[in-house]
Amino acid sequence: MYYSFPCPYCSKIFYIFNDSKDAASKALYDGIKQHLTEYDEDRKEHQLDDGVSEDSLEIYNGIQESSEVPPGGYEI
Repeated sequence: MYYSFPCPYCSKIFYIFNDSKDAASKALYDGIKQHLTEYDEDRKEHQLDDGVSEDSLEIYNGIQESSEVPPGGYEI
């Protein structure tokens, strides 16, 4: 299953292929935080500032599931 979530700052769609929604949400969190850090946007974004546990849960609750690669998405 493909799991995707948008970057809260730039809205790029990031996705991962995984069998576990929970593991996917944690990987998406890590990938999006890395993306924000690389572009020096982590300090400007406020949606994912509560820590790994809370933010992974936030992603888990808003994650999109698909059997196909999300169009225009960036793989984590």
